[in-house]
Amino acid sequence: MTKPNRPADLRVERLEDRDVPAGSVIPAGEFNWTQYAPTGELAQLVWNGQTLVYRTRAASQWFDTPVATATTFTQSQYDNRDAVQKASQSAQLVFTNDGTPHVLFLDQAWNGSGNGFQTVIRHYARTGGAWQQVETIGTPWLSTWGPSNLVAEAGANNSLHLLFAETYTAATGVGNSGSGILWYATNKSGSWAFDRVADTADLKQEIWFTGGRWAPRYLSIAVDGKNNAHVTYTPQFYIAGAFSTVYSELRYASNSSGSWKSEVVQQPSDGTADAGLGASVAVSPSGQIAIAHYYVERYPTGSPEWSKLIYSTRNANGTWAHQNVATAPDGYVAGDGAKFTGFAPQLYFDSAGRANVVFSDEAGEHLPVSYANEVAGQIRVATLSGGRWQLKTVYRQSNPLANQLLYPVAAERNGQVTFAGLGALAHTDANKNPTVTDYSLVEVGVPAGMAAPIVAASNPNSTGSPTRPDTATQVPANSTPAAAAPAPSTPAAFATATAATPGSATTVVVFRSDATVDFTITPFGNDYAGGARVVRGDVTGDGTPDVIVGSGGGIAARVRIWDGATRQLIFDTAPFENFTGSAEVAVADFNRDGRMDVVIAPGEGGGPRVQVWAGGALTKMVPDFFGLPYPDFRGGLRVAAGDVNRDGVADLVVAPGWGGGPRLSVYNGATLAGGKPQQLVNDFFVFDESVRTGVFLTVGDVDGDGYADVVAGAGVGGAPRVRVVSGVALAGGKTNVALADFFAGDANGRAGARVAAAKLDGDNRADILVGGPNSEVELYYGADIKLDPDPDARGRVRVFGGLADPLYVG
Repeated sequence: MTKPNRPADLRVERLEDRDVPAGSVIPAGEFNWTQYAPTGELAQLVWNGQTLVYRTRAASQWFDTPVATATTFTQSQYDNRDAVQKASQSAQLVFTNDGTPHVLFLDQAWNGSGNGFQTVIRHYARTGGAWQQVETIGTPWLSTWGPSNLVAEAGANNSLHLLFAETYTAATGVGNSGSGILWYATNKSGSWAFDRVADTADLKQEIWFTGGRWAPRYLSIAVDGKNNAHVTYTPQFYIAGAFSTVYSELRYASNSSGSWKSEVVQQPSDGTADAGLGASVAVSPSGQIAIAHYYVERYPTGSPEWSKLIYSTRNANGTWAHQNVATAPDGYVAGDGAKFTGFAPQLYFDSAGRANVVFSDEAGEHLPVSYANEVAGQIRVATLSGGRWQLKTVYRQSNPLANQLLYPVAAERNGQVTFAGLGALAHTDANKNPTVTDYSLVEVGVPAGMAAPIVAASNPNSTGSPTRPDTATQVPANSTPAAAAPAPSTPAAFATATAATPGSATTVVVFRSDATVDFTITPFGNDYAGGARVVRGDVTGDGTPDVIVGSGGGIAARVRIWDGATRQLIFDTAPFENFTGSAEVAVADFNRDGRMDVVIAPGEGGGPRVQVWAGGALTKMVPDFFGLPYPDFRGGLRVAAGDVNRDGVADLVVAPGWGGGPRLSVYNGATLAGGKPQQLVNDFFVFDESVRTGVFLTVGDVDGDGYADVVAGAGVGGAPRVRVVSGVALAGGKTNVALADFFAGDANGRAGARVAAAKLDGDNRADILVGGPNSEVELYYGADIKLDPDPDARGRVRVFGGLADPLYVG
């Protein structure tokens, strides 16, 4: 296994916070781009621009390995559904019975004798720990170039089975849907053989709709225990209106009889509906053929009337039995009403033998000027248990015209389920048509048995433009929670918050110690994009760390607290009158009552003012005071706290914000509760005193000696330099004795280093997290720092794929 890319990437729930156009990482494959390998680790195949990347997750880390580079269907960035679909449909990841991962993708090769491009399939496999090209699979004919989709499955005896559509006559519009062939290929006999499954229309032009594609799943394949293939497809997309197709059938075909035979599973009852825009076939443990499929009834113009998700099973006599699985969305509704669901289904049978369908809701809206839009979003799962379908929403979205999700999948192994998809944030014009779409991967981990799905909340009891209260507000205990899931089995370990990102809602993500997502918060409403500061600490005294969030600017500075156990908003204050800069926050127990107290200071534009609020009551514990001896300084402060002198009381560390030198002040925590803060040591410069980028701060016992060490990161405009100052030296009156001094990431970068400390690996040393560019957080273990003052990063969490701005961590 390769060493994790420095560090490896973990994509998490799609959070509505990215304004950098597009994204470079998208799924490679419609169905099986996320799955569990036979060896037990979670695996993914993604396009990173034009490079296929195989990713495995083991020991709470992602390991990335490039497989191949291909330019036929790919782009360096993806900003619309057409580009995403072309790339995603061209590649597949499958595991054969021996545990070998295989990657296959469509490509073109010039055929000189025929003076044209030839359809080929590149085949790579990981053997001997490295990816190698096994072969180029060429079709035994010279075709008009134009394959549009590839799906693959492994069969018995390490065989591979492929299904792909090929265009022969291109569709040109209403009344001319072109022609194509659906092909099947397998190497189960020892060499590749091709069969013609069916004649079709030009399936490359599957949806004529505002020039874009929906990314439906109109081809799927399953292989039974006898190595027979079973496929679903649509033979046509009849175009009779300006908006969309109005007729498509769902068909099933199999070669189990020795040759390919096709039959209709469902067709429109009145000639104006789509039955073939999305289906998934699977073989049950008992050998029964089952299909999950999407059906949408349409008006003659192509606009949708309603849609539903259907589960169909094939009877012994060749007939089909149909069940409605879902007929309405779960809150994902646009202007045309709550009538659409069931899009892009994936069917699988879990380890208990139950049928499960992962799918998206759909939303429709007629636009102010012209056209109508249909979009899909959310991740829902339906489980057939006790003869009834049980529905759950595991990834929730709102505002469908802006927030969508493509290719929802589930990977299951021994009861452990991980959901994934491609989140889409669409920017629209005055007619509500998408102009550009930003994409990022979504992952939602669900505990064994699917008993406690993680549900992301887009707006947990917050408003877009808060007004300043005269006093702090204790929010009632019955306020809307940030998420409905019970407390996680793995303790929450750190949180991230986005920097100011115009046009995107500021979001906070709380992680467990294994780097999986606990819950998410949009702390100041969907209309606020000013960024946030975040720390965690047990303010309530119930044993669960709470989430403290300070606004990042653009509104009256505000601090809000969410209960870590209930996910409810419990505190809300505007601490600095009409100041509209950021609110910097820290937590520590200064009065020894077992509850974390909250430190608040103004950011850039504010003076060096410090407030301390008592945990529990959440009232001011001491009068405000100046953390620096320069009351006219207007760069704001950075604050952090921890027990530097090992007296059982947390101490307060203060540094100037932007425009200030790297000067640190350390206050004896034992003097804070009495209202007369005294310094523990003389002020000192943690970096060169000529630096004027300010300092990011955190405190934690990095070397495990019982004394909290001070971790300083360079401010914005500086290189990502991190310096760890010995706490035991500070307690002895010695300043700036370094335990470590290193650059987190690219030393030529100028985003600074936003730092946080948390115990993540189970030892007695604090580990360091550094928020950097591209929405990434780097992890450095305290144990490594003790051995090497210039350590390598152990991992990277990418929180918001496509977001170039740095993150705040806490």
